[in-house]
Amino acid sequence: MAFAVLYLPLVREFGASRGEVATVQALVLLLGGGAGPLVGFALDRLGARRLIQGGAALAAVGLFAASRAHSLPAVAVLYGVVGGLGLAALGSQVNMVIAVLWYPGARGRAIAIADLGTGFGAFCFIPLGEALASAWGWRATLVVWAALLMVVVIPANTLQRLPERPHPGSARPARPAPWTLARALRAPAFWWLTGLRFFAACAFPLMNTHMVAFAIGQGIEPVEAAAALGSVSLVSLAGRLTTGWLADRIGRAPTLTLTFSSAAAGIACLALLAATGSPWWLPAYVLFFGMAQGSSGIVASARAADVFAGPAFGTIFGWLSLAIGPGEALGAWAGGAIYDAAGTYLPAFAVAAAALALGVAAIWRVSAPAPPLSTVE
Repeated sequence: MAFAVLYLPLVREFGASRGEVATVQALVLLLGGGAGPLVGFALDRLGARRLIQGGAALAAVGLFAASRAHSLPAVAVLYGVVGGLGLAALGSQVNMVIAVLWYPGARGRAIAIADLGTGFGAFCFIPLGEALASAWGWRATLVVWAALLMVVVIPANTLQRLPERPHPGSARPARPAPWTLARALRAPAFWWLTGLRFFAACAFPLMNTHMVAFAIGQGIEPVEAAAALGSVSLVSLAGRLTTGWLADRIGRAPTLTLTFSSAAAGIACLALLAATGSPWWLPAYVLFFGMAQGSSGIVASARAADVFAGPAFGTIFGWLSLAIGPGEALGAWAGGAIYDAAGTYLPAFAVAAAALALGVAAIWRVSAPAPPLSTVE
């Protein structure tokens, strides 16, 4: 999310269009989801500690190298590809799998609490990135981010692990067989969850990547615009906890319907900001959109665990997450491309609202099929 504060500085330095610069973030997001099967496989095989620490080291190398780049294509390769591959191992996919496996009886709340770091991190890093970029430039900002990955993320995950799996008994009656990837791919629930992840991935990164540039275009000071985006993440702390609590009590689909309706209301507030010029619509956007930020990952992860939890859940969830990268890349790129074509962000915001509606439709279609029964072991 903090790429948003580097967006306009990169446009100015390289003289590129907004769509071209947004491609850098699109690559990060594409790999974040596109590497999902690989990340899920590695989580099941290597364990959480080695995966997260290795990803942090790779991301740090990519960000530091990008800070030395002197062309936009070089930034795209180093930040977008190398950094993107490393960041894929640090994303919500891994943390949410860890949470649902540790706390199967309270999945919604466990995911929400673990995911508080996402919102709080964005709240810290977006204003920090804006301050660094304004004072020292985007290159120094990348160096600071790389250093923090090395001195915070790697030591913090020294003790990270997955729960021990129970040892198989000598003889057991027939029971549901563990889900395998092949079985999951034949279940309609898998594809509806894939659709939800794709549509949500289109909507939220589109808004997060371009909201700062939109607000500046409406006369908001850059520092205030960055603070507003950071405040979205701060509000999302309450939103994530609320989402997790509701998901465990009223159900996954009703909860997502409420949160996506809140996000759509936030997008409407930005349209009213453009129509009226009143800056008071920006805090309203922060409130409504912030309460929904992160809700799709919490609900989709909990629902996926409801259906597919088992020894291969990391791999299955990784393939579910494959839809995130293309969705996020499309959303981030489309926001800039639509602006280049129309001269305004409002049509792009309408696309985000439509994607939210399709995500709601998808979650209501998810049902839990019964897996085949295994015989005595």
